[in-house]
Amino acid sequence: MHTPKRVVQVSVDVNVDTDGTVTIDCNPNPAPIIKDTKHALLVFTLNTPGFRFPVANAITLDQAVEDFPYDSWTISDRQAALYDRNKVADTIDYTVTVVNATTGQHHSVDPEIQNGGTSPGDGDC
Repeated sequence: MHTPKRVVQVSVDVNVDTDGTVTIDCNPNPAPIIKDTKHALLVFTLNTPGFRFPVANAITLDQAVEDFPYDSWTISDRQAALYDRNKVADTIDYTVTVVNATTGQHHSVDPEIQNGGTSPGDGDC
């Protein structure tokens, strides 16, 4: 029997081109939730100075999914988290939003979570 990885780290990096274009990279993308990992926590760490996560809705699902019964929460300016039950194998689209700490402008990107799901007959315990 293996111990599943219950905390999945996602690194968030913001790049600003010389013309002012902002791009956001999330790594890994998709964020992998291994099969039979129940009650996983995705932890997003923002690595770029000058940007922060918004107080609410830093991480949002593009569509409601039962595996994600709670909204994300912002732990600090540079860290946010999202709970995943990982019951159903699926690819889930979500949005990461960051805020320019100087201008207050919001920027976002749409990466994916790859849920491995739970084996048939496996309960919530």
